[in-house]
Amino acid sequence: MSAATIGPQALRLFEYASSRSDWTVRSACEQLDTTVGEIERARSELIGLGLLIESSDGGSPDSGLTAKATAPEAALLRLLTAEEEAASRLTEHIRRTREQIDAMREVFLPLHTARSHGLSGEVVTSPEKIARVLSDTADIATSEILSMHPGPVMAPDMLAEGLRRDVQVLNRGVTMRSIHLRPMTRIIHSMTHLQELRNAGAQVRIATIVPFRFILVDRVQALVPALHTNSSKAMMVLRGEAVTALLVKVFEMCWASAAPLEAAEPGQESELSSQQLWVLRLMSTGRKDEAIARELGVSVRTLRRVMADLMARLGVESRFQAGITAARLGLLD
Repeated sequence: MSAATIGPQALRLFEYASSRSDWTVRSACEQLDTTVGEIERARSELIGLGLLIESSDGGSPDSGLTAKATAPEAALLRLLTAEEEAASRLTEHIRRTREQIDAMREVFLPLHTARSHGLSGEVVTSPEKIARVLSDTADIATSEILSMHPGPVMAPDMLAEGLRRDVQVLNRGVTMRSIHLRPMTRIIHSMTHLQELRNAGAQVRIATIVPFRFILVDRVQALVPALHTNSSKAMMVLRGEAVTALLVKVFEMCWASAAPLEAAEPGQESELSSQQLWVLRLMSTGRKDEAIARELGVSVRTLRRVMADLMARLGVESRFQAGITAARLGLLD
């Protein structure tokens, strides 16, 4: 129940009714210069607030007494009493619900713990079932969700649905880390999705290569591709510490080699010239300086000046580090 308010017309009628114990709807219309409908609505509002009490003689609204004005203090006390009673009922309902939840937890928690220590799997093939598993995943997460997302960029409506689900999870205080492929940063709607996900509290990184898609919940349940089936879209729900511990290792390795989303945002990538980009790509093939210089049509001395400036821009000290950084930033794509 929300706090009561009184409209201006109802306030005018209350003032009039307080000064005239024999007031009628007709006299109120004349005195307040308004319509019967306005008076009736104000009258109903005041009765609902307890500021008017209907007459017991049941007289006609047009000819007889319709309602008596009460003391505002008494009406407010009645409203307060009603609010307290409603709050008491709600408190009791919450108490009973909590008892039911506690009772269910005592029954189901041992089952969940036992299932998480054993190894079990369930294959889901239809899009509807996969969507239901994703929804259930969002509902059961209590501490952490780790995920990797290869494959083509999804349509805007699918990304929007995923973002809605992820934001609900983040708002419950669940930690979320996700790795996405670099093409996600090159399309407006998918880059916007990643930025909104990060702004909601998720940690987002970008990778050039992701081995496979998976979602790991609280390190006890995972959704992974069902590679042993004939369906390219089939997924498998895995439970058990043996397999989830392995997936955590895979995720952490991919996370360490991925770049923060900020590095892929406009103005954050290194502004390299076409010559420097070409040098990077030739270096990645393992060619020696002399071969790269011939390819570019420059002297070895000039090439080494270009390479020195390139490494300074990338913040590295060796060709090996330059190759790793370039791959991480997607400069070799």
